[in-house]
Amino acid sequence: MEKLLSESFYLPNMLMIGGATRNVGKTTFVCKVIEKFSQLLPIVAIKVKTIYEGDSFFHGKDKNPLTENYRIINEVDATTEEDTALMLKAGAQKVFRVKVKSNYIEQVFKELQDILPKNIVWICESNSLRLAVKPSLFIMITNQLNNNMKPSAEQLLPFADLIVVSDGKTFNFSENNLTYSETYGWKFV
Repeated sequence: MEKLLSESFYLPNMLMIGGATRNVGKTTFVCKVIEKFSQLLPIVAIKVKTIYEGDSFFHGKDKNPLTENYRIINEVDATTEEDTALMLKAGAQKVFRVKVKSNYIEQVFKELQDILPKNIVWICESNSLRLAVKPSLFIMITNQLNNNMKPSAEQLLPFADLIVVSDGKTFNFSENNLTYSETYGWKFV
């Protein structure tokens, strides 16, 4: 198991959603949270795709392979079928699509911190970013119909504050059971 890179990046203003496998409903859940809270909070959403050597099964056929160590794309087009476009449509003020080689996770997060305002609320769809960041809540979504689990999910499951079961569209936990305050960050109701 990879070790946590740093616990110095504690972000009480971050909610992180990871998933056991592809198509488990991570983006659907993230969008529900954004829709609920975006009227009250300045939300920045981030989707991180981490590339591990030999990881083609879980990320499918990559239409835009990574040739550099990482790429940060500021999503501005809410009309595409990208997950990040759905996050914009849901109400996020800014959305970033990040593709990163596994050994550059901490570096890419430092760059994101440099380009974003300090008093924002983060909602992040990622497993691997949990290696570099400690959010106020880390929710892992598992698939009730499929026991396959990505290696990144398997190693981070012990760090999940909550495991949510999904069929890809519905969940055994609701975004209505979340709350946010500047003082305490993200919490369960």
